[in-house]
Amino acid sequence: MAKYKVVITDHEYDNIENEKQALSELDVELLDCQYKDPKDILKVAKDADALIIQYAKMPRELVEQLDKCKVIARYATGFDGIDLEACTEKGIYVCNVSDYCREEVSTYALSLLLEMATRVGKHNAWTHQGNWFGMPGKQHSLKHQVIGVVSFGRIARSYIDKIKPLCDNIWVYDAYVEPDAILQYGAVPKTLDEIYAGADYISLHCPLTEETHHLINKDAFRKMKKSAVLINVARGAVVSEEDLVWALENGEIAGAALDVLEQEPPEKDNPLFKFENVIISPHSAWYSEESQAVLQRTPAEDVVRVLKGQLPLNLVNKEILDKK
Repeated sequence: MAKYKVVITDHEYDNIENEKQALSELDVELLDCQYKDPKDILKVAKDADALIIQYAKMPRELVEQLDKCKVIARYATGFDGIDLEACTEKGIYVCNVSDYCREEVSTYALSLLLEMATRVGKHNAWTHQGNWFGMPGKQHSLKHQVIGVVSFGRIARSYIDKIKPLCDNIWVYDAYVEPDAILQYGAVPKTLDEIYAGADYISLHCPLTEETHHLINKDAFRKMKKSAVLINVARGAVVSEEDLVWALENGEIAGAALDVLEQEPPEKDNPLFKFENVIISPHSAWYSEESQAVLQRTPAEDVVRVLKGQLPLNLVNKEILDKK
């Protein structure tokens, strides 16, 4: 009988060879499941020493029934859906993948910005329809536009690095960063309301928290320029989709480029699909072969650390350290 039991509740990957390799230094029984329902998860995880999850939720009622669990590690930078307070009370470390796909997401955000600014895809469709003269839509020089960036984390800073040569006006909002740090980075610190009112493009890079849930709502859209474009590579629920549809229908903004939605995958009749001025991609900004390998390996590596009696590198609920 193996010394430790590790359960992978759910994943979307073709194989788990990276995880197996990381866990191989321990005597581990590894269960590879595809469970998202808490009742199903509990059947296999009640006596598990560690869980690795992707989309499965970890509500308090499930966490409190985990008899032996020492660590829950998630295949993601975000940790929404995990009751951190319950985990801390239970003495369970919660880990994410804190630093991966920085280059991939920031580059993808740049590509969305460039597409909305230059309309390459629209022009391509125009010529394929047999047109040439009289290109559709108005465009403005990106150099003189204002790009508002919500958050100043690793990915946001990488994005700023990429857009600096393209735009002279980069505004940043982050409630947890001193304005001097933003100024020293070559950007201008602004309040959210200032970004709403003055930015031509608003690019979201913030985590999903209680504070940022539906941060972009009707009130925010009303404050934006009619010509503004929203870019979201953060989390779908940072934007109220119902309010976004309202804003698009009423001309409150000029368009949106979304890599994330509130419900993934979306329903086929999601009203956002009807807008020609909306780009929707399938939560793919994070992806490269290299980033996927890091994403799969990192949670397993933290599981190994915890089971060996060490602290995980990607600890989310740091308040647990006061209890240890």
